[in-house]
Amino acid sequence: MATEPRYLGHYQMLECVARGGMGEVWKALDTRLQRTVAIKLLLSNWRGSSDFVTRFQSEARLIASLRHPNIVNIHNFYIEEREGEPPFLYMVMDYVEGQTLAAYIADTSKQGKFPPAEEIVDIFTAVSQALDYAHGRGMIHRDIKPANILLDQRDTRVRSMGEPIITDFGIARRQGVSGGTLIGSIVGTPLYVAPEQALGMYEDKRSDLYSLGIILYEVMTGTPPFHGASMMNVIMQHVSQPPVQPELLNTRISPAVSEVILKSIAKKPEERFASASAMTVALAQAFQIAPPASLLQSMHTSPPDAALSLSYIHSMQTVQSPGQPDPPVLSLSDLAVSPSPSIVGYAGIKEPMSETDADMATVASLRSGGITPVSLPGSAPGPIPAPPPQPHSQVQRRWLLIGSIVLLVVALVVGSLFFVTTQSQTFQPAGTIHFSRGPAAKYYNTLQIDAEHIPAPPAGKAYYAWIDPVTSEEHLVHWKLTVKDQQIHSGPLSDAATANLLLPDNRFLITLEDATNPQVLVPAMDPRLRLYYAKIPLTHAPLVYTMKVCPADANSSVCF
Repeated sequence: MATEPRYLGHYQMLECVARGGMGEVWKALDTRLQRTVAIKLLLSNWRGSSDFVTRFQSEARLIASLRHPNIVNIHNFYIEEREGEPPFLYMVMDYVEGQTLAAYIADTSKQGKFPPAEEIVDIFTAVSQALDYAHGRGMIHRDIKPANILLDQRDTRVRSMGEPIITDFGIARRQGVSGGTLIGSIVGTPLYVAPEQALGMYEDKRSDLYSLGIILYEVMTGTPPFHGASMMNVIMQHVSQPPVQPELLNTRISPAVSEVILKSIAKKPEERFASASAMTVALAQAFQIAPPASLLQSMHTSPPDAALSLSYIHSMQTVQSPGQPDPPVLSLSDLAVSPSPSIVGYAGIKEPMSETDADMATVASLRSGGITPVSLPGSAPGPIPAPPPQPHSQVQRRWLLIGSIVLLVVALVVGSLFFVTTQSQTFQPAGTIHFSRGPAAKYYNTLQIDAEHIPAPPAGKAYYAWIDPVTSEEHLVHWKLTVKDQQIHSGPLSDAATANLLLPDNRFLITLEDATNPQVLVPAMDPRLRLYYAKIPLTHAPLVYTMKVCPADANSSVCF
């Protein structure tokens, strides 16, 4: 990072210890107090946005309000103005000397050297108490993973592996409040993200508990339950695929421990443990060891579940006024009535998808390229039919039979005409995507979309363009598109966190998403809402690609 200053204020930058999609973490020296600190420095690409600066301030205050021995302590945050440059935004926090839980797992469970039960309970006791503390104050972490849990080696008298410290609350937010944080298009790490969180559906503390359960699965088996070649593949497994039974991967896992693990990563949030401490107590009991007294005490002294109210991210636009009744707690059965249209059903849920028949007819028209979206009558129930009259003679039955045959013939003729008409209107790809780069850019960092004969999206829907990477990235590049006169002319599009948009074997997608949801994070999982695509081949990539229509066959993998 040669372009960054060696000093930030009175902090001397020593070495970069971590990099992520939003910034870097540096080991630094506080020259006034002569102590080592960690500095989280925001990426240069983001610093010029005034809205981002405001969000950074709000986020820093949110994180700094947490005071717990197992949560990294935030000392201060700064916005340093420099003439002719965007401001430097950074947070100063404790520097924790020690390895991450990810490194610990790599040296133990991944090698088949599973930690003793007492050590596992010790680790999860510390993490559980810290999470419950944050949840009790209405905050969720949103990116719980082994790499964000440090094992502090400064004092190993209680825990030989080190004291677990949760760090990187960089995308934390208050529960039930949308916007105002730096989440942008960050989803969390795909290997540990909860289904409802990844799909942008809703989230509360149980999303963190799911991630903690995935870590427990990994500690006990040596591997996370879900793997895949791409981020979308992993997310789809979280949503709909059951995990491999833990005891099949580690025969020393008892049925009782397996039950705890599987409950902690249940697809439905309401089927998970009520708190992190409850999970760890159940784990200790399954191991047939006494739960730590501090853990039992924290379960009884924790504040009420300030973090348990479920809410759609995109519907919480205002803060509830004092005296206003609490919003109802939603269950997944409630969500089946009016969920975000981009959400696929959970495994085992038989409720229909959120799109009505009329919606799907419109989507079919969009896919076929009809200029005017089809609008079928709604699915509201019609009048209750009267009981059929009793026939009075063989003649009446004969005429009824003849009439039915005539109606059937008419229906077949009309259906054939409709099929021929529809086939004649099949969309001929009239869209291209064009990659380019600026004069000083090393990579192709801009993309332009030009397409014709694109119907306007249905009411409440919007087109989104995506770069779906072949690798398991934490950041999915996407843009909301505007249709005017059945045309899309996006102009140059770029992404502040992505230097190179043109990578071999990536895929370009256009999907139909909920226009009212400001936190669309991943493409629609319903194949019917994936409309157009372009495949970037493994060979030397050209700069212009032709858009094609996603196959109507749900079993096709072209758009998945």
